[in-house]
Amino acid sequence: MPDYTTHNAEDRQFRIAYLNQALEHPSLDPEIADGTRAFLSALSRDGHHVEGIDADFLDHIVPTYYILTTAEASSNLARYDGIRYGHRTQQPVKALERLYRDTRSEGFGKEVKRRIMLGTFVLSTGYFDAYFTRAQQARQRIVEKTRLIFKDFDILLLPTSPTTAFRFGEKGGNAVSMFLADIFTVYANLAGIPGISFPIGRHSNGMPFGIQGMSDREGEPTLLQFCKSRYP
Repeated sequence: MPDYTTHNAEDRQFRIAYLNQALEHPSLDPEIADGTRAFLSALSRDGHHVEGIDADFLDHIVPTYYILTTAEASSNLARYDGIRYGHRTQQPVKALERLYRDTRSEGFGKEVKRRIMLGTFVLSTGYFDAYFTRAQQARQRIVEKTRLIFKDFDILLLPTSPTTAFRFGEKGGNAVSMFLADIFTVYANLAGIPGISFPIGRHSNGMPFGIQGMSDREGEPTLLQFCKSRYP
């Protein structure tokens, strides 16, 4: 890996892309959208090449991500039995299956159980190809389209979150709403690229909001250099 500290001093103009669909997405708070556009305009005035591009895959990111991650949760946490590590029920049990059941019921929270159940479903016989295999194919297309973006651009910018931070427990009763809050941040995870978030403004509700920059695979020096040019 390169020495990142040696790549931050050079002053340069960046080729910057942003996704039109992200700024026009109905879930994006209007004030955050306006703040993002103002930040992009400032970059353009500073001499950077800033261009909006179309991305037809944006609405596929969240369902793809949550199919794959719930499958991983189900597979990985199947090893959790309360015997070799972690929580173990203190209830007296006579059967090994009961030990597993009580331990997992006590040790996992509601959201973890939800993801295990969803993951078990998408990996089950009859549904594996319909969900997991198709999600893997969708992920590969996202990777390929992202690779094409970075043939022409150095940096890709997106809002960090469609809204400002919500109150603790506010979305606890709506799992879908919680999942949709990740629409922009999980993109880097699916594409396997580095990303970083930094603040750009404050909402009228008093909460800060930010923007996230992403670069190509192993493009951390470029990303850090861009951030240092904005926040020396």
